[in-house]
Amino acid sequence: MAETTYRKLRAEVQSLSRLVAKDGETIRQIGRRAAQNAQAVARVADSLANLEVDTHTTGEAKDTARIMRGLSQASTAAASAADNVAGAARAADAQARKSHAGVDEQVGAMTVRMARASFYEQE
Repeated sequence: MAETTYRKLRAEVQSLSRLVAKDGETIRQIGRRAAQNAQAVARVADSLANLEVDTHTTGEAKDTARIMRGLSQASTAAASAADNVAGAARAADAQARKSHAGVDEQVGAMTVRMARASFYEQE
């Protein structure tokens, strides 16, 4: 079983924060693109209606635009959630640093090797 250490845990939390923030931005870009495409499809639907194309075809185009707007809204919500997760990870890292960095420094400065963690557990 892999041993979790203070440094490994902080590195993993920091990496998670960066990855989630990056993914959130990717999702946000997809949402912007979906909104732009929805506007373009809506313009096409209006053009079709102006040309008196059958209402079924015009309606399908309008439905497609509506679905794309929904995708844009959902991606905005997902990106916002990713921002919250990344912020929580950064806060957890900051709290770990604040609470435990001094202990980690002292352990690192010790000249005597630490015993296995089980030695320090209470019975």
